[in-house]
Amino acid sequence: MPGTGDFPFPKVKNALSVVHMIRSFDYGEVRYFRMARSFVGRAVYWTGVYFVDGLLVDSGPPNLAKDVRRLCEELGVRQCVTTHHHEDHSGNHRLLREQLHITPLAHARGVERIAQPEEHPQLYRRMAWGVPPAAETRAVGEWIETPEYALQVIHTPGHAEDHIALWEPNRGWLFSGDLYLAPRLKYLREDEDVYAMLDSLRRMIALEPKALFCQHRGRVENGAARLRSKLEFLTELGERIHELHKRGLDQAAIARALPGSDWVWRIWTSGHFSKVNFVRAFLRPAASVQDRART
Repeated sequence: MPGTGDFPFPKVKNALSVVHMIRSFDYGEVRYFRMARSFVGRAVYWTGVYFVDGLLVDSGPPNLAKDVRRLCEELGVRQCVTTHHHEDHSGNHRLLREQLHITPLAHARGVERIAQPEEHPQLYRRMAWGVPPAAETRAVGEWIETPEYALQVIHTPGHAEDHIALWEPNRGWLFSGDLYLAPRLKYLREDEDVYAMLDSLRRMIALEPKALFCQHRGRVENGAARLRSKLEFLTELGERIHELHKRGLDQAAIARALPGSDWVWRIWTSGHFSKVNFVRAFLRPAASVQDRART
């Protein structure tokens, strides 16, 4: 990645050798800050935020609050938008509101979820990101404007009901949040809506984005082709699941027949991520477009 380097913050350690890590990537007008907690030299789970023309896209996990505050002060953040409510994306919204006097924007459903976060998230989430405090946000409109750019806000549910993407048509940029992590997935989060995800992928492919700005992977070139690869993989996977279901296989047997291994994530997350979640998601009735629009 171009312009790669550690952001000039001291690495914070404690007796358990926990290190707070932030790495910066310069993509010209867009900067990406990849961040994680590290145990004995290994990142637990990388996530990230983007900064473009005064706008912060997501605020990162709550266990990196001090680092994120300093980052925002160094960059001169003037506004913030949320791709979705998950704590690795919205975990420092209260800090922005109360300490930096910036009220983050979010989809209307996200406003509700961020104001009332889960009190007892799964252990792996507490270890990786921490527990986010309740925070006040405002519902985002159809566009977000900065001095140089106008970003269209597009509802892209699937990974989360409040998920949005930001489209900059003149540059072909799509800030895609967690809509795209990889072309092929080995497991699914238990609360994801795979049919909504397929619809969101089709609509984003139609935009023909040149580049994706993914929160967990950084800038991804050939954006439309990457999204198309994921769509094709999920479509084929769904067809396979329905075929095996018609043969009479139960959900566990279908999951075992799917490609890839999920045992590490399945055990670490106590089943919150697993292959069987793919099976359950595809065997659920698809919600109507009208139902998804109401979310």
